[in-house]
Amino acid sequence: MLAVSQPVPDGELRVLGSGDAAFQHILERVRAAEKSVEIRAFLWRDDEAGNLLGEAVLAAAQRGAMVTIHKDRIAAVYEYTGGNKQSFFHKRVDAIRGLQAWFLGAVYRAPGSFKQRPNALAERIVAHPNIIVEHQRKRFDHSKVYIVDDRYLALGSMGVGDNHRHEWIDIMIEAEGEEHVARLRERMTGQDEFDPSRGVDFLVHSREAHRKNSCPMISHRLALIDAASVSLTVEMAYLGDRRFTAALARAVQRGVDVTLVTADHADVLANINRATCDALMRVTGAPANLTVILLPRMVHSKAVIIDHRFVDVGSANFTSLSHGVYDEINLYADNVRFACELEAEIARHCENGQVAATRLKHSKMYSGVERAIIAYQSRRGG
Repeated sequence: MLAVSQPVPDGELRVLGSGDAAFQHILERVRAAEKSVEIRAFLWRDDEAGNLLGEAVLAAAQRGAMVTIHKDRIAAVYEYTGGNKQSFFHKRVDAIRGLQAWFLGAVYRAPGSFKQRPNALAERIVAHPNIIVEHQRKRFDHSKVYIVDDRYLALGSMGVGDNHRHEWIDIMIEAEGEEHVARLRERMTGQDEFDPSRGVDFLVHSREAHRKNSCPMISHRLALIDAASVSLTVEMAYLGDRRFTAALARAVQRGVDVTLVTADHADVLANINRATCDALMRVTGAPANLTVILLPRMVHSKAVIIDHRFVDVGSANFTSLSHGVYDEINLYADNVRFACELEAEIARHCENGQVAATRLKHSKMYSGVERAIIAYQSRRGG
């Protein structure tokens, strides 16, 4: 059983949802910043969304706010091959990133662009005295976090790009309160351990703070699933970590109502996703208390709701990359209202979904290629 937690005041936690509504809320927070803005971005495309955020950041800096941007160089590969194929910060396509982008483009039949157009706005941001942009290192930082004035904290799955804003399904949430920002900083630097009795805490993997080849957040995430007694609602972009598949199967077998929502065909790892759903149905016998819902749009969310009360939401997928390779940040909350709002958000996403009634077809060859890609990235990152 999970520990009894401290109550969380109503209004401190908000579901921002998906798409342009969530993006516009974050933009307004940045535009209204008085003292500081901190952004951790995995993807930042040079498209309308990327430039709108860039303009908001520059305006805040020109008003005197201090801005820090952590932008992962490793994600340039996905910027070259997805969306409009233009990176906001990474305009020089080096040989390694170029080769990786070419390979991904060949596998997923989405040729990349190695002709990056210069962006004067990005250049002004990098040169501004009130802005620090860390974008030259491979940080392996997969988190998506916005902190404004050390009071507002937004996190979730949404990258900076028009495909996230208009096409994909994401989940972003907001926590208001200086204590939440301070607690996140404690967790990111490894000063304290995860404590579910707090009511709101953060599940974190940090390559700088945690021992190499270790990931404290995985045991906590699995424990949350194993503690489920009534229901599990999971909306997940990428699957494949057998530890999570086994945990979901155990929940089904002990009678928990399990709902798994993912894309019918994901942008990457599509065959692993379908193979995982198929394996879950095969192992459990696909009983009535297991519902697999496939959506026609790309699902990029990473959210788990347990017993209509406990929440695990953020940037971490159910993949080995998210547990020991990438830096990840998820919010944990023990809050019935917040959990039910997230479940309602996911239910809206499922309106055009299809319940998987039979075994799911997938390519074993492409599943093998996808697992090889993950293994290579894990070797390089771990």
